[in-house]
Parts: sequence; structure tokens; C-alpha cells
Amino acid sequence: MQKERKENMKVSNTRMFLRSKVFQLLVLSIVVFGITTIVSPGWVNQPNLRRVLDNTIVTGIFLCAVAPLLMSGVIDFSGTATAVFSQVAFIMIFDATGLPWGIVIIIAIIIGAAIGFVNSLLVVRLNLMAFIATMAMATVIGGIASWLSRNVIMPMTATELGQLSTIWFAGIIPLFFIVFLALIIIYSFILMKTTFGRSVLMCGGNQVAARLAGLNPKKIRTILFINSGAVASLVGVIHAAQNRSANAGTGGLNLSMPHMTAFIASILGGVSFFGGSGSLAGAFMGVILLELLSYSVLVMLLPAPITHFINGALLIIALTVDQVSLRMRMKKLGLKGGGSGGPVMPGVAQR
Repeated sequence: MQKERKENMKVSNTRMFLRSKVFQLLVLSIVVFGITTIVSPGWVNQPNLRRVLDNTIVTGIFLCAVAPLLMSGVIDFSGTATAVFSQVAFIMIFDATGLPWGIVIIIAIIIGAAIGFVNSLLVVRLNLMAFIATMAMATVIGGIASWLSRNVIMPMTATELGQLSTIWFAGIIPLFFIVFLALIIIYSFILMKTTFGRSVLMCGGNQVAARLAGLNPKKIRTILFINSGAVASLVGVIHAAQNRSANAGTGGLNLSMPHMTAFIASILGGVSFFGGSGSLAGAFMGVILLELLSYSVLVMLLPAPITHFINGALLIIALTVDQVSLRMRMKKLGLKGGGSGGPVMPGVAQR
């Protein structure tokens, strides 16, 4: 009897995995990889694989900032601006003080956390709409970063930090990619296996129920906004190390907007736009798919704007699926959208 139960559980787990976003995105990634290989057979080589993994790092680390906030039912649009501000601050502090680069990274992360805290005051305490308040914050700190740098590309003088981006395992895997994977594993464990992580999902799913259960949605979201700023700062420093410079102008991070790519990847990976569900594993596969698509367009010599078209189309599809799924779940529960405790747009949720 016990053996039969174990077999049934295995079958059930297998079926769940086959229906999961992780499996679906894995299949799509394999399809994209296969098509690219057929069209451009010579693209699978060490330099290209290095470049794909290297390009994944910045967007992937941003998942640890974007996904938890989305799960809690809010959103932060200031991520890229925070990253740019922090990389400028890192270079300026390092040049001015001569402190060890490790200590300066900690200072930069604290600066990012402070920006996240200000965002939490605007959204959680003053009840401003999250997407408007954080966009305004992005404009403010982006302007300060441009003024501090005089819109000139600032060289990375912390050469030892820059050299870390040249370390490769097995000749293909960058050191910073290992850092990215470690962060995904740590954050996944926190979100799926700890009381705090379950509280994040519960706050995003139904705030009224969360309060009745003794949770404090304001406190949880404040922590997540601070985390978002800290992670964005780490991204900024790593990007500066990769490129041996900081650019607060129209190039660099401001051009690629990895924070928005992480947002798209999170939605693709099953993180609900309305909060309450999702996983970093699915978001991780979303990043892999998007970066693979981006590089495939380049390898196949297709027009670059096609990447933006594909990303936008995938986001529309993912949001549509999310909305339909939400309505189906609410219909089963006999609920209507927009009611007390019901799902609303992130940043407009009742507090």
C-alpha cells in the first residue's frame, strides 16, 4: 500500500512538472536553440556560449528584486536607475577614499537599500501608486547620477573587481554567473521554504486574509522594497565590473533596461502580475528564454528591433494568460475582481 502511494505521488509530481512554467519555458528554450542551430550551425562555440551566459547575469540577478515584489502585489520601476546611481556612487567613493573595493560594494548596497526604503515610504506609508511613485524616483535618482557623472563614461578604477569578470569555470561559465545562480537558490529557498516567503505570497494573494492571519503587509513590503534597492545596487556594481566603466547617460544600463527584461521574464515564468503566486525557478527559465531569443536574433542576422517585438508579444501573451487564469480561479471561489480583498493592479492594492 505504501509503495503504491509513493508511485502515485511520483506520477502526480511528474504531471505537475510537465504542466509547470519551468517545463514549458525549458521546451521553448530548446526549440529556440534548435532553430538557431539549424539556421546558423556554427554559432555553438565557446565565445558565443560565454556571451549568452554573461548577458544573462545582470537580468538574472534583477529577478531577486523584481519577482518577490510582484509576488507581494506591488511593483518597482526604479531598478535600472538605482543600479546606474549605485555604480556611479561606487566609482566616485572608491576614487575619493581608496577604501578596499569590497567595503565600497557594501556602501553601494546600503545606498541602494536606502533608495528602496524611500520607495517604501512613498508606496507603503503614503499610499502612493507604486508604479507612479517608483517611476518618479527613477527620474530623480537618474538625474542625480547624470549630474554627478557629468554624463561622461566613468572608468572602473577598481581593477581587481574588474578582473573578476574575466574568471571562467570550465572555460565557459563566468564567476558572476555562479553568483547569480547562488542568489536564485537562496531567494528560492526563502520564498518557498520559510515563513517569511509564504507570508509574501499570502500578502499578494489576499491582504485582508493576510491581516486576519496576523501578518503585516506594510512591514513585508517595506522589507521587499529595501531588498529591491539593495539587489539593484549589486547589479549596478557587477555591470560596471563587466564593462570596466559606469555610464549614466543614454547608453549602458539605461539603454538595455535589464530591470524591465527581468519583469517580463517573471511574468513569463508564472509570477502573477496581481501577486500571490509564482516562483523564481519559472522566472529563471524566463530569463534564459529571453536572453537566448535575443542572441538568436543577433546570430541569425535578423533586424535588432525584432527582439523588442518578441519580448512585447510574449509579455502580452503572459499577461493575458495570467488574467484568464485569475478569473477562472476567482470564478471557482465564487468571487468577483475588484471586491474587498480581491486582486487589483499592483500599487493600487488596499493597504
